[in-house]
Amino acid sequence: MLAVLYGGFALLLSRETFHRLNRMALLTVLVASMVLPLVRLTLQKPEFLDFKEAELAMPEMTPEVKNDGIANPYIQSGRIANPTEQTGQTIANPTQEDCFVVGEAVYLLGLLVSLAIFFVGLFRLFMEIRGGVHTKDELGNTVVIHGGDFAPFSFLHYIIISASDYEHLRRPILAHEQAHIRLGHTYDLLLLEAVKAVQWFNPFIYLLGRDLKAIHEYEADDAVLSFGIDAKTYQLLLVTKAVGSRLQTVCNNLSHHSLKKRIKMMHTHKSNRWLMGKALILPAFMALAIVAWAKEAPSPNISPEEERLSRQKISSPEEGALPVEVQVPGLGLVMTDEVQGLSKKKMLNAFIPKDDAKDFIKKHGPAITVFWLKGTWVVKDDDSYIEEHPDCGYPWAFHTKYYKVMLDGKPLDINNLPDLPASALKKIEIAFKNPTVNLITKPVQIPADVKGNINPELTILLTGTPPKDSGAKTTIWERRGNFDGFSWKNYTICSWKWDVDDISVHLKEVAIRKDHNVRINVCKGVPQEHIDRIARLMKENGITNYRFVRQ
Repeated sequence: MLAVLYGGFALLLSRETFHRLNRMALLTVLVASMVLPLVRLTLQKPEFLDFKEAELAMPEMTPEVKNDGIANPYIQSGRIANPTEQTGQTIANPTQEDCFVVGEAVYLLGLLVSLAIFFVGLFRLFMEIRGGVHTKDELGNTVVIHGGDFAPFSFLHYIIISASDYEHLRRPILAHEQAHIRLGHTYDLLLLEAVKAVQWFNPFIYLLGRDLKAIHEYEADDAVLSFGIDAKTYQLLLVTKAVGSRLQTVCNNLSHHSLKKRIKMMHTHKSNRWLMGKALILPAFMALAIVAWAKEAPSPNISPEEERLSRQKISSPEEGALPVEVQVPGLGLVMTDEVQGLSKKKMLNAFIPKDDAKDFIKKHGPAITVFWLKGTWVVKDDDSYIEEHPDCGYPWAFHTKYYKVMLDGKPLDINNLPDLPASALKKIEIAFKNPTVNLITKPVQIPADVKGNINPELTILLTGTPPKDSGAKTTIWERRGNFDGFSWKNYTICSWKWDVDDISVHLKEVAIRKDHNVRINVCKGVPQEHIDRIARLMKENGITNYRFVRQ
């Protein structure tokens, strides 16, 4: 934040002679660097994939889950993984935690050291003010006269000066320090030291402090020359006092900053007042910084509690039970420990929400869950396929509140379900338009034109870096079928690991078919480590027939 704002000042205003404007600009930057990080603008995250394109690109999945209360299966397909991947908890990296703790300790140490230096300097300053001979100038400021040879300086309404300077050079020195006091420069420096203590690690705070003190001197020099003191005599005084040794960080010192720049500034023509408009760049930079630090707004259709629960993943402890991700997009429905009684060994299970279940679970009421195995004929409205996976992978939950569930044409009673193995199901007919489900256990003749639900061809796109216009942080994309294209817009979002959609899930699915074929389209600039990584994943997931195609 400070770097952005100070950079704008240094680029556009630092060379101009608008000393008062530049001073106000730097003070604004100081305050903004502390306040703006506390401002959090909330923005709605834009969708980065067109839903129609995504639907065409996605592989065979569960039927559409509607938001009108007719809920289809609880479980989203294509999300099965081993239990260690399904904990739903982020396991902290010990190394990252250690680095964070060390970093926090270093910052606190730096803060304490900065504060200690500041307060020690204040203590020494007050001791100098208490000593010496005190007198008053014509403006009521307290002049503290000390022995020795040092550069004079001021703090609040105090002017500290050597006895020699007070006797021989009183007029120009007092004019200079009175200008510092009249303009309130001490308060600027106190603010600077406070911000510096908090941001001690930021190199730009020291650059800003240097420029702010220089502007103080420019303003005081102008005041001295306006007082009628000869410029050459005053410049000679500055050179003479340049060797002063008592420098206080919270004081304005006569010989502070580069003498060359100060003398040059005295002879510089005043900048055109129209150039003051360049100061408007600072508000623009502030607005840009606020937007850059904006956070994503939560989904308007799902409550925070539902969103949190919808991301939970659980595994059944029962032997042979299925690890499932309990998630339904748009509904936020979650089956927590209530699904642990379900077993994929059984064709039918009853799901009845408990009395203390969440409202959005009880809303849809009891459901009959169905499992089936490889070879089962599945008919969903106009869609028809043969299950090629070892099993359906997840339970379909048909709510009796909306669906009429039948077994060989006869209605089922959820409180009295027959005990049948999953292998007993030969065909399942699902009608979403007219919510009915018919489970057929009698032998069926599958037509020759009915294909399996696994596409043996998969195309993977490696982009190297996340595309700027995609809105996604992934560098790997997937598309079912064989496709010769290198634009992410023609693919479905994917990921290297379990954060959006694990590519290993798709590879394991394709590997089930012996006639599988995987094509990896490699964009220009993809690092070799990405190519090596995808090659390892091929081997780990049993893919034997694959090829790389470079752009």
